[in-house]
Amino acid sequence: MHELIIIGGGPAGLAAAAYAVRKRMDALFISRGLGGRTNRRLLLPWVEDYQVTIAEETIQRFRTQLEYLDFMRVRSTVTSIVQIDGGFRVTVADGKFFDTQTIIFATGAVGELLNVPGEREFEMKGLCYSAMTYAPLMVDRNATVVGDEVLALRAVAELSRIGTQVTLIAETDGDLNTPLGEKVLCADNVIVKRRAKVLEVKGDGYARGIVIRHEGRVLELPTDAIFIEKQLVPKSELVADLVALDECGFIIVDHRNRTTMPGLFAAGDVTNALAFQVLMGLGDGEKAALSAFDYLMGMGGADFVCKIPGE
Repeated sequence: MHELIIIGGGPAGLAAAAYAVRKRMDALFISRGLGGRTNRRLLLPWVEDYQVTIAEETIQRFRTQLEYLDFMRVRSTVTSIVQIDGGFRVTVADGKFFDTQTIIFATGAVGELLNVPGEREFEMKGLCYSAMTYAPLMVDRNATVVGDEVLALRAVAELSRIGTQVTLIAETDGDLNTPLGEKVLCADNVIVKRRAKVLEVKGDGYARGIVIRHEGRVLELPTDAIFIEKQLVPKSELVADLVALDECGFIIVDHRNRTTMPGLFAAGDVTNALAFQVLMGLGDGEKAALSAFDYLMGMGGADFVCKIPGE
């Protein structure tokens, strides 16, 4: 039985695996690839590579530490996780299984799609799903945000501080009428299209415009970049019967990345810790690995779990 299995090859999983190596833990790292969402970088016509390479260079350092460790790599997809005596059994796509005392679950989250013409064509070519990551590139530019919940409002808040103009396209009122919405949307450079539906994304080599239906009319709005900020969808289904999830399906963790299941830790985008940037994910992964190490050393025992207030 292994001491630790890390599931997921994004920033949190990479950092957890690198930490486990340094601690000489008996660990397996299960992921089809390395880097997660960092393998895909938003391309913008006015941005040079050197302006966005810091995160990629950081991730590459972690890749370099792990790529030669074939003995701890399993290049596959996990299909099930079940609790067994003394830990967990992790089964992968070819039917093989591995037993472990602890798990760090770091499978990430994906952005909810619009599913309209042009979205796939221009994805990461002027259109992406993370304003938090790319807002600094929008100085003196016109940006469009699609969404009507807190994620979209946060994106508008960031972009309006540095951009010339931000247009929010909201299909419903969502969180627009909350105190947060009223504060964010009152900025002079913010335009709101309420109850508007996106029909198409247009462009040449990059996304250049977005077609919407608003107040009975079809409009094409020019833009320098489009940020789809609808609900993130966590990839937590494999542990849904083992740990507590919040109302959106994110794994509930405490400040030590402990879930409600002893021995099962979670890190990165799949948790409710809002670690949606590369450096946040890296720190989250290392913290989870430290917690798993402490658990294995007997520091906390069966009580070493996340406590949900009121339960």
